[in-house]
Amino acid sequence: MTRKKLGDVAVSFSGGLDTTLGVLLLLEHFERVHLNIFCNGYCLRVHAPHERVDQLRSIFGDDRIVCTTTASRPSLDAVLPRYGEDLKRTGSPLIFDLCCRLSMEVELMIYCLRNGISHAADGLNCAQPVIFMLMPEYIQLADRFMAEFGIQFMHPVYHFGDRQQRRALLDSHGLNVEVKAISLVQRLGILPQISEQITLQPLCYAQLPIFLLTSPLRHAPVLRKFGLPLAAAQRYRLERQDLARQHVAQRLTDVKLDLEEVMAGRAEPEDARGLFPDGL
Repeated sequence: MTRKKLGDVAVSFSGGLDTTLGVLLLLEHFERVHLNIFCNGYCLRVHAPHERVDQLRSIFGDDRIVCTTTASRPSLDAVLPRYGEDLKRTGSPLIFDLCCRLSMEVELMIYCLRNGISHAADGLNCAQPVIFMLMPEYIQLADRFMAEFGIQFMHPVYHFGDRQQRRALLDSHGLNVEVKAISLVQRLGILPQISEQITLQPLCYAQLPIFLLTSPLRHAPVLRKFGLPLAAAQRYRLERQDLARQHVAQRLTDVKLDLEEVMAGRAEPEDARGLFPDGL
């Protein structure tokens, strides 16, 4: 017997390999996928993922693919109000990447709360370059934070095969638009973190330090000291989450919504993690 599809799920969407693969898997179990594209104020080509959105709509229909582009800069400013001071205190520019991602999670939560959505997802994959944000112990902090607001946060492609297998699934839907030269550079291990689907993704010019600190160059002594160990990243995130909670409540107040009333009207989300055997 075919299981009835769940309703809506919101996705932090970049247009790249893994978030697109995540959407394909989510569409097998959800009626509608809401693609949330974010701009932190430092992005170039922020509309690049819309080409991917059009491709998905042509395959699955406009009624199943909802898309919105959101400025995440207000949330980034809320969770990282004093970057200079925090950079000096932590010694790592990776706090910007941490807060940038947290700000996108915050915007995704606000979207879910305003639209009555109980499930959210991203495209994290364990085959991506090693950094604290891809470690299960760190991801679980994000899961628990989302759960505070009645949202189940899923990572459906976390253990999904190697890049070749993931590209093959995109190929089967006519969605693989890899740049061959970049794929070669990636496979040779020169820049393993670069996306071969780069033409469909925004570029953040504020993340050059992060790019270096997640490349093989991160092992160089001069760069290693600027890293952010997992335990330090966890502590810093927990600090930032206190600011994020205040920001979520204020943003809802700004649109005449009370957080407590919104939460009182939300049901416990149905557990959907078991639908994705390759997820985290």
